[in-house]
Amino acid sequence: MRYICGAFLIVFFATANMAFAQQSTKQFVLSNTEIIPIQSAITGRDHELVLVYPSSYKTNPEKKYPVLYYLDAYWDTPLLVSTYGNLIYDNQVPEFIMVGLSYPSAADYGKERRIDYTFTSVDEGSGKANLFLQFIQQEVAPLIEKQYRGEKADRVIAGNSLGGLFTIAAAYQAPDFFSGFIALSPAVEWDKQALVKLDNSYAKTHKALNGRMFISYGTTEYPAFRDPIIKFQQQLVARNYQGLKLQNYAMEGLDHTTVKGDGYVRGLMWVWKNKKPAGPSGLERDMTATQ
Repeated sequence: MRYICGAFLIVFFATANMAFAQQSTKQFVLSNTEIIPIQSAITGRDHELVLVYPSSYKTNPEKKYPVLYYLDAYWDTPLLVSTYGNLIYDNQVPEFIMVGLSYPSAADYGKERRIDYTFTSVDEGSGKANLFLQFIQQEVAPLIEKQYRGEKADRVIAGNSLGGLFTIAAAYQAPDFFSGFIALSPAVEWDKQALVKLDNSYAKTHKALNGRMFISYGTTEYPAFRDPIIKFQQQLVARNYQGLKLQNYAMEGLDHTTVKGDGYVRGLMWVWKNKKPAGPSGLERDMTATQ
């Protein structure tokens, strides 16, 4: 009986200690963020917006900010929050609001993004990007610009892989809605290179494609995926579209998702190059302040 009681006490105290540890454990939380649920009348599905505010947002209630709309927010928000902080410290970009396009946590992200990010259909679970683009234009952007002080004249869209496919397609399908495009390892190979066909069709009747565009890929990506990106970059250069400020970039030794770190840094610097703040970097300010 004593052995049973002793075992019970051991279990009791172990359980109590675990409960205490769980209660006292602090979790790391990203500051200046907010999740906004939104049910779309256009897509007919539930979405979430992950808002990331600049540090001056609360102290400048009249100020409007450029807006970065980024795809795959359920994966990339921590990366972009830290990237933003680094760029601001180095004085490389203006302050801007980030709006991450996401879904409820129980969603199948792979399935949802395949529906929303592809503009041609290869099966029943793809090809609804036209609706998702309308969702951004008619429901998301008006909300951000009316209630959260987003700047109408300075919207940037960004994404990786299928998100990069959506980003570039938006340049053709929503002329002048976005001022900047960041496409990291875009899925040019999708549906027998439907993006190439979209550009061919567009070029027949248009000489201009407005905006600052950054397109990148990793040199070690799977060749069947990588090589169509390279050819598409070359195709855009040959088009010489009026109004298009294009930066093509190859990331040496990086693969499909490892391109994101360097890609977002360089892409954000490119799309907001003309709005780079004057003055020194944070390091220079800190060092001169101590001299």
